[in-house]
Order: sequence, then C-alpha cells, then structure tokens
Amino acid sequence: MKSKVTLSAYCKVITFALIILLIIGIVSCRDNESKLWALVVISIALISFSLFYFPTSIETTNSSLIIHRFLKSKIIPYSFISSADTCIPSAGGLRLCGSGGFLGYWGYFNDIIIGTYFGYYGNRNQCILIKLKNGKQYVVSCEEPIQMISLINDHLFDNA
Repeated sequence: MKSKVTLSAYCKVITFALIILLIIGIVSCRDNESKLWALVVISIALISFSLFYFPTSIETTNSSLIIHRFLKSKIIPYSFISSADTCIPSAGGLRLCGSGGFLGYWGYFNDIIIGTYFGYYGNRNQCILIKLKNGKQYVVSCEEPIQMISLINDHLFDNA
C-alpha cells in the first residue's frame, strides 16, 4: 500500500511565503551582483536541502516500510521495527534541526510525550510513530494512517 503525504494549510502557507520572499529578495538585489549571487546560492542550497528530506508518500512492501522523499527514499526493514501507532506531535515540541513547516515537517524533534524522533510528516493530525528496536523513533504521516498502521503491524506479527 502506498499513501500520499499531504501538507497542512500551515505548511502550504509557509512554503509559498518563503518561496515568494526568496524571489522578491533575488529580484530586489539584481543591481548588486554580490548580494544577488549570495542570495541565489542560499536559495538553491535551502531548496535543495529541503527537497532531499521533503516527504511525498509512505509505502509498505513485503519486507519494509519505505518513506518516499522527493529526492531519495528511506527504507526501514520490518525486522528493525518494534511498533507502529498513532501519535500527535505537540506544537510546542522542540525542533532540534530541520523544518517546522517549509515543505513539511522534517528533521530532529524533541517532544515531551514522544521523546526525540526524526520526523517526515506534512500534517500533525495524520501522524504515525514508528519505534525501532534500537531505540530510534520516526514520525511519519500519510492520508490513510489507520490503514497504514494496520498493514505495518500485520507485517510485524507475520515476521515475529
């Protein structure tokens, strides 16, 4: 099963606003070549780095959970996963390194309830907490989180 990651309205607004601000900055600096090139390089680096982590969908296969990102997918074998359950990351959680809305939520976060995790999600209300056997945690989201959790847990019990 493959399910798309949808961005919340907040993420869409932040993404659109930041891209517009970068464009306005580049256009307004067109007369100052050093500032123009600096802003172009910063813009390309920001967008490239964000696209690398930007979650587009998650998929279950016979052997693994795949987090499809815009530029590269992350594969987590079921043998590494200890559990999957719903969760709602708190808005007050700390973003240690990553994005708090630009092209979704991705990066390292620390939440008072969940703990430290790496996030790949677009909407807080559709999140799945993936706990690995080595103690690492991932928070992902998709349009059909309940069905995805059910499929992941079915694979975990089949492999047990």
